[in-house]
Amino acid sequence: MNSRKILLNNLLDIGGVGALNNFYSPNAVSYKGGLLYTRKLFKSYIEDGLIEKIEPIGKPMNKCREVFYCLTKNGARYIGRTDEYKYKKYQKSPHNVMHESMKFDVALSFLRYFPNCKFTFRYDSSFYGVQPDILVRIESTEPRQTTRFMLVEIERKKTVDRVFNEKIKRYELMFKAIGKNKSHNINQFIVLFVYADIWFDVFLRPQQYTDPVVINHIERISNLTRNLVIHYCKYLPENLYRFTGFHNFYRIHESVWLTPRGNRVQLNL
Repeated sequence: MNSRKILLNNLLDIGGVGALNNFYSPNAVSYKGGLLYTRKLFKSYIEDGLIEKIEPIGKPMNKCREVFYCLTKNGARYIGRTDEYKYKKYQKSPHNVMHESMKFDVALSFLRYFPNCKFTFRYDSSFYGVQPDILVRIESTEPRQTTRFMLVEIERKKTVDRVFNEKIKRYELMFKAIGKNKSHNINQFIVLFVYADIWFDVFLRPQQYTDPVVINHIERISNLTRNLVIHYCKYLPENLYRFTGFHNFYRIHESVWLTPRGNRVQLNL
């Protein structure tokens, strides 16, 4: 499959919406180089009616980062997936753009770095009142293999205690309810917490992470994530939770995930 169709397939796979910044090239040396080919593709998609711009609410500071595009029905037809097309041209609040972009970065990384897995992404799931930012369904590849689910929480908060008190406690109640009602197989689930503090620029691409200021900030987020695990999560079930900093979104296939006991592991997909 050529790169022109790969990007459109990825766009449809993550929900049919994304910003140019989300589709940067991981192999590029520089930030500008990482977006050069993507800009050309997006321009040609628009000219051919394969994607449409979602008009932003207000005036975005950076169009590359904050303006989203959606796949059109012609775009779905071009990649042979018309039956999967859904209308997605809904305006997004400027107050939620950073969170939306983070979600798409993480979803795209699963597609890029686990190419042998078949994923389905949902952003509207609910389990006993808990609504994960992304429900990632990992389709079974063998007849007797059970389908697995990753519940991804994108946490951009000032302090890590809020992550524990506002989110993790609710997940523990959810798992208790599942166990009591026997509504799901708990062993099919794993919850992934992806953390950044409110000062980290989540629009930065990995090519920009070599800046000394960014390096220091990444180190701070890594320490905060470890503090979350050590001080709040060490008694959680080892098999149900994983934690990492958002700056690792392009390394999710590596040993960047912390278990509740503080061990660094890879995702076992």
